[in-house]
Amino acid sequence: MRILSWLHNCPRYLAFWVLADVIYFFFIYLFLGTGIPLSLSQFIIVHLLGIAVGTMVMFAGLGGGVLWIPVLTFLDIRPSDAVAISIFTQIAGKGTGSLTYLFNGMVDMEKTKSFIPMALLGVTLGFLAGFFTPVAYERFLLYIFLLIAGYLLMRTIQSLNTQDSETEKKIPIDTIPIDTIPNLRQSYPVVILSSFFTGLLSIGNTDWLIPHMTLKLNMETSRAVATSLFIMFVTILFYLVLVCISVWVGNASWPHGTSLLFATCSGVIMGGQIGTRLIRIPWLKRHQKHTFIILLAMSIIHLIW
Repeated sequence: MRILSWLHNCPRYLAFWVLADVIYFFFIYLFLGTGIPLSLSQFIIVHLLGIAVGTMVMFAGLGGGVLWIPVLTFLDIRPSDAVAISIFTQIAGKGTGSLTYLFNGMVDMEKTKSFIPMALLGVTLGFLAGFFTPVAYERFLLYIFLLIAGYLLMRTIQSLNTQDSETEKKIPIDTIPIDTIPNLRQSYPVVILSSFFTGLLSIGNTDWLIPHMTLKLNMETSRAVATSLFIMFVTILFYLVLVCISVWVGNASWPHGTSLLFATCSGVIMGGQIGTRLIRIPWLKRHQKHTFIILLAMSIIHLIW
């Protein structure tokens, strides 16, 4: 019984993930250059980048595409393939990190259960629309997404003036009268539309969900990040299922350079565990919203570029 209890509690400790990462490195080393077309130096560089990106994504809550896609294109991966590899990589990092947030009680289950069906509906509509939407129209839709994201960025910056009363001194939800709690159904259009862009343009829906949850649903930043990331994880996991079905029926093909996933996925898993623990440091938790603002601004600039 003690062994079972020990095995159950091990994943809660960062040392377990460090040990697992070391074991994985020595195991994968046997196949580098032969079974896996990656050199040792390439694997180490991409793996360390994965740790850095996974850490920032799970701490700030923003999608990792803004950080991954420039790196992958630098490694001679086509932009279209880089987007797909970035999404598959984020599944690994957001998966372990989101589960950590879930087990630590950071995820708002009421909002999660309400929003996930809407997110799956949105990503399905966006994925199907991708087969009929001309490339020129995709650029126009991207500008619409950026316009709304820019508006949310400005609102989030303005909310910094009231951060002390808005985040650190939150009133427990149980003490708020029922008639003053925001109606979750009013948030459905935001969830569906943001997930629509995930399915159509491979853009993370947390760019909209986190500002919406903090500004409109009066959630603490750390709780909004945890909840949005869990919704994002389920969304992109479902997106992967849609892609697999599309490949199976012959409407798409697997991206070039998928061997990099051996390095990126293991890196973001490690980074995801680090990022979820950064909020335990009071100074970093106080500046979590500032980090989100900086990364969201970088994401907007990157998508415009």
